[in-house]
Amino acid sequence: MRSLMSHHRTAMNSGSTLLHILVLLAQITGLSTASQLVNQCSHLQFPNVVCLDRYGSSMSGVFHRGPLDVYGSTTVANQSFSVMMNASFIVFDDSKGRAVLGSQPTVQNMFTIDNEGVEAPAYDPDTNQLWIGGLETDDTSQYVVNLNQANPKIETRTLKPPIYAANGMRYRNGRVWVSAAGGNDTLAGGPYHPGIYSFDPKTGESRVEANNYYGWFINSANDLDIDASGRVWFTDPLYSRNAGVNVNAPVIQASVYRYDPSSGEIRVVDDTLEFPNGITFSPDGKTLYVSNTAAGVGNTDPNVSWQEAGPLTYVPIGKRTIYAFDVESDGSLRNRRPIYTSMDYVPDGMRVASNGYLLTAAGHGVDILDPTGVHLARIQLNFIAANLEFAGPDRDELWIVGHGQIARARIGLTGAKPRTYGAKHRRHSHAHMHAIHSPRPQEWDVV
Repeated sequence: MRSLMSHHRTAMNSGSTLLHILVLLAQITGLSTASQLVNQCSHLQFPNVVCLDRYGSSMSGVFHRGPLDVYGSTTVANQSFSVMMNASFIVFDDSKGRAVLGSQPTVQNMFTIDNEGVEAPAYDPDTNQLWIGGLETDDTSQYVVNLNQANPKIETRTLKPPIYAANGMRYRNGRVWVSAAGGNDTLAGGPYHPGIYSFDPKTGESRVEANNYYGWFINSANDLDIDASGRVWFTDPLYSRNAGVNVNAPVIQASVYRYDPSSGEIRVVDDTLEFPNGITFSPDGKTLYVSNTAAGVGNTDPNVSWQEAGPLTYVPIGKRTIYAFDVESDGSLRNRRPIYTSMDYVPDGMRVASNGYLLTAAGHGVDILDPTGVHLARIQLNFIAANLEFAGPDRDELWIVGHGQIARARIGLTGAKPRTYGAKHRRHSHAHMHAIHSPRPQEWDVV
């Protein structure tokens, strides 16, 4: 989801020097480390990694969150807090910090992209490539990062037929599944409608899976995950017109849907969230996590043209919470409960690690939570993160995409490998298997 705000951190070197000075002053003046909100973590590199004392839940004197609504910009008397934003990693639970981040965590920006809405990373293990979508007006190409070399390279490709505004992507059984938000009847290669699509990453051949609910346009297919039976669960908020990729106003309430490729059925599974956004299953498939990003408010008036609808407005008092649902054996959802409200902006795309920890792109970083929502650590970035994906043969590379940037982190977590499902759950399974083993043709559109 696009944000309207931008925030830049100061240089790492100057922040490191300042933090060392503060620590030295604390030693000279006899202050204990406990009096500092920001401290050194045990067994982790300081000041690249810092520990926040007791979650920063007690601030002395006058403090104020600040107009940017970024946690690190909070004005507080304790001087150690002011340099927190210069660290690459924040640990909230020191006892689990090393297990979460590893002994030498790193994060670096890999590519600068002329696109404010970079989204939807999906790793293809067959080719060792990372597919990335985006929300750019009239742009129907996708990015592909080749991980088969020491220095990954990026290029753009156009599918056949093109898919417009890929907002979420997942790889399963030789295909990449896409939740696309683009809607335009006159754009070249169209008409385009928001919905669920899939494509063969080897040939670039794509197909429409589902693009309506009993004749209603899908508003803004946002993100998706796939269960062990091959059913596609996707979120449908109201905002793609505000992102400039849909000419149509919303026509039905925001919902979470389940699409069954074997029968074509689309079933609503939840309509209680104002702005369902990120979605992911726990590794065992028994818990579904969905983020509600109602803090982003858009003009949905059908009498206003899409050009005049304007971007989303960020309203901090709106919901920006991750919910967990129990998934019953019949596929229904039970026991909805809030587990985490984002510390910065909204929780956008989500992924789960192999150990069940939940990661969400939120503002200028990635929050790492345990399955119950306990905040363990945060990766800090100098751009607004939108989505993320574990990649590489061992799923030990965390790729993060967002506003104009693509970054890679290496931490102590690995990604959960995708669940597989039988041929009976696939649409056109025979043709699908033929496509899996087809070589990549030379007529790929590569820009």
